[in-house]
Amino acid sequence: MLPGATLVTFHPGAAILPRGLILPRVSVLALGLALFGFAPCAALAQEPPEEVPRGATVADRPRPDYDPPGVRAGSFLIFPELAVQEQYESNIFATENNERADLITAIIPSIRVKSDWNNHAVSFLGDATVVKYADNDSEDFVDRTFGADGRLDIRRDARLFGGAAYRVRHEERSSPDNVAAAVEPIEYTVYSAVVGGEKEFNRLGFRLDNIFERYEFQDATNGFGQTIDQSGRDRNQFDVRLRTSYDLMPMRQVYLVTGYNRRDYNRDVDAGGVDRDSHGYTAGPGFRYDIDGIVFFDLFLGVRRQEFADPRLNSVTGVVGDGRVTWNVTRLTTITGTVTRDLRETSVAGSSAYFATRSELRADHELLRNVLLNARIGYQRDDFEDIDRTDNYYSAGAGAKYLINRNFVASAGYGYRQRESDRTSDFVDHTFTVRLTSHF
Repeated sequence: MLPGATLVTFHPGAAILPRGLILPRVSVLALGLALFGFAPCAALAQEPPEEVPRGATVADRPRPDYDPPGVRAGSFLIFPELAVQEQYESNIFATENNERADLITAIIPSIRVKSDWNNHAVSFLGDATVVKYADNDSEDFVDRTFGADGRLDIRRDARLFGGAAYRVRHEERSSPDNVAAAVEPIEYTVYSAVVGGEKEFNRLGFRLDNIFERYEFQDATNGFGQTIDQSGRDRNQFDVRLRTSYDLMPMRQVYLVTGYNRRDYNRDVDAGGVDRDSHGYTAGPGFRYDIDGIVFFDLFLGVRRQEFADPRLNSVTGVVGDGRVTWNVTRLTTITGTVTRDLRETSVAGSSAYFATRSELRADHELLRNVLLNARIGYQRDDFEDIDRTDNYYSAGAGAKYLINRNFVASAGYGYRQRESDRTSDFVDHTFTVRLTSHF
């Protein structure tokens, strides 16, 4: 299980290691550090920068001495990056018994290109995560992404935006939809596009998003060479969301989110004879509040209802939400809490969908200007509809990042994950990761 190389991280979030071809393990990082050195001058100051942007956290604040400058090409900036990662994972198949450990090597190249204009904007992204397992090469995979997006500034208070992406991903062995009999991870492709716009009328604002996603799953093969058909999971997803907001004062806002979605599967019925087409609605209020740049939060709480074409699948109504609270304890320490809850598609037999609840508490600390520490704990709960199944996940981890200079970053971390379920296998998994990243 490798770190999520999505337009974002971790499921998200654990990092992963693949196996090198001929290079000795661990030596990759050691060689990089030897070549590029631990600049002693970087570790001198523990004092935070004199000017910290309002609302910035330890993890995301600008660090001009260490942020990559990019390569200028006319009115565009190019940000190439290459990471090499090694990981030890104690339970690669996420099983309760007969655990199998492995060393995993990941090569992760990426490139971002973005415009540097006064008005309007365009950007492009390409990345890949090439993963090799030392002893279980059937688990090897290559995730990749290609995408572009843009913004058209019509006026200072009105703009249009859009984007498209092509993503190839693999299904994690710990996923509730994992096909245990498959000898290789199931690969799937996502084609996505978004078109929308936003407009402000003084304190009143509107934002409309139209999102399309198409999922295509590759068939799997079992240990006897037989095909495991996955075409019943291919589908189109349509989402329309309107956000209406009102600014109470700068950095303090209330808003209302309303949305409609539709799920159209390619096949009339899946392998179990179930028609999984559905449509649904979401509505609820939210608010954003910034307390002097020290404590700030964004909380949304709503209701979602989903109705299914197959009469054997019950309609689902439940609470959904998205919340984030950030506390800059000092200019050197940030604590962040996040909670999300939404309804997700599933291929689990007998279930129409499941409510996925994710929560995490994370602390980031700037030990030195170029040494960042982090620790986290998390809880995840999947409640399946129409069947008696609940999966509980517990996670924890800690890590450190060393900013060598503007071109190199070294990091290391430990992760723990445990699942307890009343219908599928429990498991415990440990990961140890080291990573060297170069960027320009």
